[in-house]
Formats: sequence, C-alpha cells, structure tokens
Amino acid sequence: MSDASPNPAPQPPPGAPSVPSGLVPTPPPPAPSAYPAMPAPWTPAASAGSATRGMYTAAAILNWVTLAIVIVGSGGFGIIAAAWFIPMTILIHKAAKGPYKHTALGVCTLLFCNLISGILMLVDDSNRAAKPVA
Repeated sequence: MSDASPNPAPQPPPGAPSVPSGLVPTPPPPAPSAYPAMPAPWTPAASAGSATRGMYTAAAILNWVTLAIVIVGSGGFGIIAAAWFIPMTILIHKAAKGPYKHTALGVCTLLFCNLISGILMLVDDSNRAAKPVA
C-alpha cells in the first residue's frame, strides 16, 4: 500500500504564503475607492461674488416674461412699459451677482413691474448682508 491518500489536501500555488493547517487565509484588503474625495459643502458666503442668486434670477426672468405679455397683450402699445421694465430688469441681473441687499430695487420692482418678482427679491434680501457704509 502507498502512503498517498485518494483525496490529498489542496496544495497552495507556488509563491503563495504558507498558512498553518486548520486556519483559513484572510482575503487581501480591498483596493482604495476610485471615487474622489467629497468637496466641501457649498456656502453662499464663500462664493457670493461669482455665482448668481436663484431668486433674483427668477425675478428677472419673470420680469422679461411679464414685459413680453404686456407688449403682446396691448397690441404693441405696451412698449411704453419697457421704459421702466428694461432698466430695472438689467439692474436685477447685476444685483443677482452681488452679495448685498437691494431692498429699494425690490420695492420698486414690486410697485412698478411685477408683484411676484418684487416679493422674490425681498425674500432673498433676508439672506444677504447689508451694504457697509464707507
């Protein structure tokens, strides 16, 4: 008879670390994730100078739409309304990029252009700092 058993224990491949009998080898640690590190959360104070503000932009777009409706609805005579709609709407676009409150512009928009866009500007002013006095 020979010493070899019919089902010998599996042999590790050559070059693999030897493990004492009865212990199960632990798998290697997982590779590092391929995803990049999470960026810091967005804060309005950090990037208020370069980014536009949503409510101001919505107010300006609403003013353009209202002006178009007034002009078309009045058969072209509403072009007179453009005398105050256009300058105020351009100022709203510029104010959207600034970090300070524009309460007077919001009130004038509320009274002379569009009720909803004026309210949007006044609500967004509550999140802005007052303009410093020199």
